[in-house]
Amino acid sequence: MDVKYINPFITATGTVFKTMLNLDTSLEKPFVKNDKTATGDVTGVIGLAGDRIGSVCVSFTESGAMLVYKTLMGDDCKEVSPEVVDAIGELTNIIAGQARKELERAGVNLKASIPTIVVGRGSELHMLSDSPMVSLPFCFQVDNSKEIMHVDFSFE
Repeated sequence: MDVKYINPFITATGTVFKTMLNLDTSLEKPFVKNDKTATGDVTGVIGLAGDRIGSVCVSFTESGAMLVYKTLMGDDCKEVSPEVVDAIGELTNIIAGQARKELERAGVNLKASIPTIVVGRGSELHMLSDSPMVSLPFCFQVDNSKEIMHVDFSFE
């Protein structure tokens, strides 16, 4: 996949985490993902259409999703609640929106669907594109807890 499609997601994720959560992220080694399953336990999915057709998934472990919720809202939670799911949906929407802005600068115009949230590791995802997914694993840390989240996307 062309780097002009990858860099906007790297930039968007770092910017959104820094601006909204005051957290730094570090990109781990990207890889191609041939299966269409959720990488984490709580996954936001957005369909994209326009100059290209595809999907974006932002996937967290359970603990990572709860840390994001706590950082955003200042509330502790003991399990993945509807509020945590909403927070991951909103974060997915914001990351996808920022990436779309970057892609527009490169001449690629896309419209996005409303995020759908899937809870459960390994859940099967029905994507708009049959192309393999690029998976961008990002590491972030809250207090002493180190988490990995993935931004997975595919375009035709």
